Amino acid sequence: MSQRPSTHSTIGCRHAQPSQTAKHPGATVSSKSCSGVEMLERNLEKPKLVVVEQPKERGMRFRYECEGRSAGSILGASGSESNKTQPAVEIQGSVEHLKKVTVTVSLVTKDPPHRPHPHCLVGKDCPTGSGICVVTLNPQTNRRHSFANLGIQCVRRKELDVSLQKRRSQNIDPFQTGHSKGIEDMDMNAVRLCFQCELEWEDGTVDSLSPVVSNPIYDKKATTTSQLKISQLNQYKGSCAGKTEIYMLCDKVQKDDIEIIFRHGSWKANGEFAQTDVHRQIAIVFKTPPYREQDITDEVDVSVTLRRLSDQMESEPVTFTYLPSNPDPYEVKRKRKIKSHMNFQENTNVTAADLAAAAPEQAFHFPHDMTSPRSTQPGLAPLGEIVYAEPTDIPIDSEEMDLLSQLLEMPGLMDMFSDPAAVVPDAGQASFGGANQNLGPYTQDFSRYEDLRFNMLVNENWNMQTEPQAGPSDSVHVKIEDDL
Repeated sequence: MSQRPSTHSTIGCRHAQPSQTAKHPGATVSSKSCSGVEMLERNLEKPKLVVVEQPKERGMRFRYECEGRSAGSILGASGSESNKTQPAVEIQGSVEHLKKVTVTVSLVTKDPPHRPHPHCLVGKDCPTGSGICVVTLNPQTNRRHSFANLGIQCVRRKELDVSLQKRRSQNIDPFQTGHSKGIEDMDMNAVRLCFQCELEWEDGTVDSLSPVVSNPIYDKKATTTSQLKISQLNQYKGSCAGKTEIYMLCDKVQKDDIEIIFRHGSWKANGEFAQTDVHRQIAIVFKTPPYREQDITDEVDVSVTLRRLSDQMESEPVTFTYLPSNPDPYEVKRKRKIKSHMNFQENTNVTAADLAAAAPEQAFHFPHDMTSPRSTQPGLAPLGEIVYAEPTDIPIDSEEMDLLSQLLEMPGLMDMFSDPAAVVPDAGQASFGGANQNLGPYTQDFSRYEDLRFNMLVNENWNMQTEPQAGPSDSVHVKIEDDL
């Protein structure tokens, strides 16, 4: 096995003194051979340029110069909201006797052959109006460089040819494409960073490394390349039988370049929707596919993602839950049962107020043996539909009994009660009788008014007794209630 020449011998050849060459005529040949070994070793141990932090592919917006604001900053792929990173390159390999490293960054097309792209790079390391970024490194002290505040500025379509002509004048054509093709087939929404590295050695020689390209960077505002994102669903549960209508809010999508994927393990199915169900590029109305098992007894969580057909780009998944099949999805049977139960309660829970309100509308008949307590008196007919209270025994003292006996012994008083025609009703009694002319064959009970009449007669009799009489034997003394 052949061994590579050691570094020490190369260094010795590189630093050979001229005096030694003059003393030994064969030193010239030795010097030439030593120089060839040094070139071979330099080529074998040449350092290489590596992209150690790739740019973030999505989320960067390409801005026009006329927007009058910063073009933003390209972020690193491994960064986060709390720990942001930037694209970075590193010189790897032996850097001994390497004096300076110059890295030139430009934009090239996404697809090979990687041609110069008309869009421009802007930032603190980019000369004004150049559209490229140039940095110089000292590999002895710093092998790595991060490109902070490096943004992408897009060019208007009418200025594309001018921008490409500027790249030719700067000799920017990393892959020697020769600008053979036009700009019609260029993707204006996707670019790559191309890193060209130039090495300068201590002896003044200059070497160039092969160009290195990064991962593609997509314009955020372009619907064909932007990042897919599901913002919200109007419901996250549905029957395992499928056909549940879902409203999805999402970032901008192309109606002819998008699909909805349901996944659970090895099972996969597509949501059902047409191009007309994509509204304003930000909302999709679709129906869920049926789950593979229709006899599930527990809820099953599946993932739902958006996928772009052109580049197979997928969004972050959201969770959707399949529920066991329900033979009555609109709960018609349950509602009917509740309604019948409510009707039963309404029929049974009748309050006293309801009965009182319904009493005038219903005819209530008493038994025929229920008659007026005064129906036994001559000349009075029984009342069939009037309820009388039970008679109560009121205690009467001896003085009241004496007064009542004296009144009953009066000859004119009993005649007045025995002849109803002799009792002339007053105005109040006449109005009462006129208001009850439709009682039919039954006579109204005037017992209360006869009691009033009785009191009037007693008062009249009292007034008559107070007047002077011809003889004392005919006077009747009556005590009123106040005297009692």
